[in-house]
Amino acid sequence: MIASLSLQQLQQRFGGELVNGSVCFDAVCTDTRKLDAGALFVALRGENFDAHDFLPAVDGKVLGVVTEQRLENSTMPQWIVADTSIALGQIGRLCREQFNGPVIGITGSCGKTTVKEMMAAIFAQRHRVCVTRGNLNNHFGVPMTLFSLSPEHEVLIVEMGASGPNEIGYLCGIARPGITAVNNVMPAHVEGFGSVDGIATAKGQIYTTLDPGGVAVLNADDNYADYWRGEMPEGVRALEVGFGHQCAIHPDNIQMDALGCAAFDLVVEGVSHPVKLQVLGEHNVHNALVAAGCAHAAGIPVAEIASGLSAASGVGGRMQSLSGRNGATVIDDSYNANPGSVSAAIELLAQRNGKKVLVLGDMAELGPEADSAHRDMGRLARERGIDQLFTLGTLSGAASVEFAAGRQHGQRNFSEREPLIEALASELDESTTVLVKGSRSARMELVVQALTNGNQEKV
Repeated sequence: MIASLSLQQLQQRFGGELVNGSVCFDAVCTDTRKLDAGALFVALRGENFDAHDFLPAVDGKVLGVVTEQRLENSTMPQWIVADTSIALGQIGRLCREQFNGPVIGITGSCGKTTVKEMMAAIFAQRHRVCVTRGNLNNHFGVPMTLFSLSPEHEVLIVEMGASGPNEIGYLCGIARPGITAVNNVMPAHVEGFGSVDGIATAKGQIYTTLDPGGVAVLNADDNYADYWRGEMPEGVRALEVGFGHQCAIHPDNIQMDALGCAAFDLVVEGVSHPVKLQVLGEHNVHNALVAAGCAHAAGIPVAEIASGLSAASGVGGRMQSLSGRNGATVIDDSYNANPGSVSAAIELLAQRNGKKVLVLGDMAELGPEADSAHRDMGRLARERGIDQLFTLGTLSGAASVEFAAGRQHGQRNFSEREPLIEALASELDESTTVLVKGSRSARMELVVQALTNGNQEKV
């Protein structure tokens, strides 16, 4: 934290009840396995846990607790609230109010973590940056990012995820970003939003909650760009990025190398500077444009933006090219999947030389569109010349059916991981590239580990 807070401050600002007086704290913990004697403990409830069950074990091991029920027979200071998860966000909001530097918020259906890391690489050249760690981007994770702010930080970058309506608006109310971007809208977590239109509305809250003077970095190539333009609050400046030369920030002279990394000229308000990305796939050019837009809005010069983008390395599980068994190349894109990101993966794989093998696990949370979405991926893989498709799971079987149509070999759909890995092992040689993709629930990283013998050496 930038400065300590007290339970009395929290109670006076947000209500609730104080028991056993107040206490000052400069750290927050939520895990009973990682207690800190100098921290405030917040007893959270989740779908599969309730930290209130462990409060007696916490007594005396932290400075105080935030709880929904009084801890009896204890002298430890307690802030009693109706909902501890909301209280966690309220503490985070007070931490945010201690910070005076630029705050950037990023959301989107896919690629937001890559954009976040690109931005961090840009700003870190000159500034001390506080950035979301890993994927701590929900109503628990965003406050934890705010708790990690310290006096030396000069820039705050917050990734925001959502699985349902109003979550982005809630997170923006805590983090209060002044520069925001929606990377894209694609069919992801559709079950929680009801439709892709619902996703666009929910993600767009990162724009509609901006205060006057804020900057909305707008993906002009997204299908919902016109909708967001119409929803922009008065006094908010829209900064458009995209592949069209009418955009304030756009690329020129895109060239792809043999590995699938892009080089291009980054054009920002008419000023051009060369960029050479270290991450795979042409879709990462667009991620770079969004990161560049946020950095430009914060006043970073074009040359500095370009050098930061060129220095940004990939994120684990997202388009990482690894050394596989028998000299094969394994592209690890296993972190998550939706139709948009799978399409981008297929396009990357299609550009490789030699034998091209796609391994696809189920794409989750697509609602009634799940069958057709998987069929679309199988059809796209066939049309783009992918040599073989191996699938894991019930839903991805539809992709296998579509891919096998009119081909000599039949479907290669597996219900268990081990038989899939055994079948794949016989396909590996120096001329083969295997790309592994799937939603988190499919645990496709285990397939990557097996095909690389756990070797994370990049190629």
